Amino acid sequence: MNQDQDAKNAPKYADSSISDKAFKRMLLWFFLYCSVFIIGVILAVNADSIS
Repeated sequence: MNQDQDAKNAPKYADSSISDKAFKRMLLWFFLYCSVFIIGVILAVNADSIS
């Protein structure tokens, strides 16, 4: 009986308070940051091999 009560009080991680707009904006900035990082790594490797 105690286990049933614990299961009902378990946190629901899917019910997040973040809005859909904020989530999409966060994904956009994350991919933008990753893209800039990857471009920087490629440029650094090419600059190292040129000189």
